[in-house]
Amino acid sequence: MLAHLATLTVPAYLAALNALLAIAFFVITRRKFTELRSRLAIAEYNASHDDLTGLLNRRAILAHLQTQLDTGRAVTIAVLDFDDFKAINDNDGHAAGDAALIEAAHQLRTLPVTAGRLGGDEFLIVTTADARTGAVHAAAAQAAISTASIETAGRTIALSATAGMAHAPAGIRAADLMRRADRAMYAAKHAGIPLQAYHDLIPDVPAHVPPRRRTYRP
Repeated sequence: MLAHLATLTVPAYLAALNALLAIAFFVITRRKFTELRSRLAIAEYNASHDDLTGLLNRRAILAHLQTQLDTGRAVTIAVLDFDDFKAINDNDGHAAGDAALIEAAHQLRTLPVTAGRLGGDEFLIVTTADARTGAVHAAAAQAAISTASIETAGRTIALSATAGMAHAPAGIRAADLMRRADRAMYAAKHAGIPLQAYHDLIPDVPAHVPPRRRTYRP
């Protein structure tokens, strides 16, 4: 191509050179655009997903919940909290604790729900379905974690979780629905049962429970 340019007249030479520069600029710009788009996609993913489990992070799952409520669709949620998670960290190390959280996330991904990690050993699932179907999914999520296990240091650690479920009445906000599910989960822990559905007689979460259980603003 360059040898061919030497045989052209000056105007033709300049026109051909401009064409080559335009092609080169297009190729370089396209590569840069593709690179920037890839970086943006990675940044957006990282901003909305939990580093350890790959599930939606707290802000993203609560935003998703509020979006579903705003559409007026039937929504059921469940808050799931590990049983004796501190014992796993204390007895087997934080690597085992991380493995337990990763396995729990894996189990939740197998269900037809949207799942996120609220923080620590607490997860949230959101189901856009009627109350009965939502209850089935909540029970399945609790059972999925509680029938799972991890292998560490040559031994098997069985996992277990307790869940609190709440179905959304018309007009409720995400924060209020979360408080209902959290109250149900705490009641289940107190009663020693795997799953509790919210009802009006369930007491509020006591003040001594860590504040992270009672703060749901994204």
